[in-house]
Formats: sequence, structure tokens, C-alpha cells
Amino acid sequence: VANVDVEKASALPKTELWALMHRAAESGDYTLPRLEGSWHRTPHAGVVTVHMTRIPNVDATDPEQLTHAEIEGRRQVREYHRFLRDKVPGFEHSVLVATSPAIGVRESRRVIGDYRLTRDDVLKARRFEDEIALCGAPIEDHASGPDTRWTYVPGSGVYGIPYRCLLPEGVEGMVVAGRCFSATHDAHASARSMATCMAMGQAAGTAAAMAVKSHDTPRTVDPAALRACLLENHALLDPID
Repeated sequence: VANVDVEKASALPKTELWALMHRAAESGDYTLPRLEGSWHRTPHAGVVTVHMTRIPNVDATDPEQLTHAEIEGRRQVREYHRFLRDKVPGFEHSVLVATSPAIGVRESRRVIGDYRLTRDDVLKARRFEDEIALCGAPIEDHASGPDTRWTYVPGSGVYGIPYRCLLPEGVEGMVVAGRCFSATHDAHASARSMATCMAMGQAAGTAAAMAVKSHDTPRTVDPAALRACLLENHALLDPID
């Protein structure tokens, strides 16, 4: 969204933005399936990104459902922008300049790995000898209702993601990373963020290269050697104070 008075918009607390969304939906003049959300500055003057839409209960393995989600998502984008222009200070003269080229899917198929990361692991900030990435993101539950529930990691604020989560159970010669890694729904709702997926990708690529070099499979890679290689390449494997 462009032509936004960012300083004026920044003066509105997030709680008041959400209150405006609730009142707009209750008026019947706007169809807003999600009654909280956010906007974010970009390096370009007057240009922001907006994160407010919600399309629940979509089977990401079904092309027809994905098509419906694409159509519904773009309809919602225009409705939320209409709300922003009408009700939110700083957006009065804004224009919609772009939408994502494809619908964002938070969760679909996941492998069952040698280890399955759990909600308990996340909320107890559990660490692992074979961890290849750290995550401190909250469990972000996007249910079918209008609100999102966040459950935060206590203590040090980070937990580890074991290398075993990248190894599909009973499958040799394969290592995965990102959204398909081995985790329960709740743990996945914390670790699926882009930065964590990038860290898993670095670990998976490094492990694959090590396996090729040793003429063996990813499962035989020594986790300690993998961690040492990741640290040598500046991976963040210890919490930052």
C-alpha cells in the first residue's frame, strides 16, 4: 500500500487499530474475517505492507481449494484496504499497489522424522545436542475465528530444532527443511517463520554436502561435525543476549 502518511499512522496504537476493526465489522459495512492484524514500514517512503487477511480451512494439496483461496484472498485485500482508507488515520489517501503473487500457505504436508518437535519442547525452551537452528518465535495459532492466539517461549526465549527433524523416518538419502520439517501442529506454528526456515535450509544444504563428500547418506552425518561447520559459516546456534 502506497501514499501512506506513515508518521500519522504510527501514532495510532495497535489496540486502537484493532478496536476500529471490531467497530467496522460490527457496523455491517465491512466484511472483515480477521479482527486484528498489522502493517509494517518498508524502505520506500510512504509504502507499507499490510498483514490482515484470513482464509481458514483450506486444503493446500487441492488445486481447486487453492484457487478459491487466491480469489478470496484478493477480495479480502480490497475490503481491508477500503477499511483502512475509510477508518484509519494516515491511510486516507493510500492506494493499493500490489498483492502477493500467490496465496501464503502456513501449513500442509509435513514429514514424520527421526524426531518430532512438540509444543512441550517449544514452551519448555528445550535444547538438543544435535540442534542445527534456534527459534524464539511464539506459537502463533491462526484459528478459524477472528483473532490470533500467541503463546510465547519462556526463559531464555529460544529452543533448539534437532537435526533429526530434517530426516524423514525410514527414508535414506533425503533431508528436508522449512515448512515440511517434522513437528506437531503447535510446534510448527512457532518454527515455520522465514528466518527459522532459512536456518533449517542452511543446515540441510550443509548436511547434504557433507554426505556427498563422505559418499554416504544424510543420516550418517555426525551432528557435532555439522554444527561445527554451521558455526564456521556464522550460523546462530547460541542465544544472543
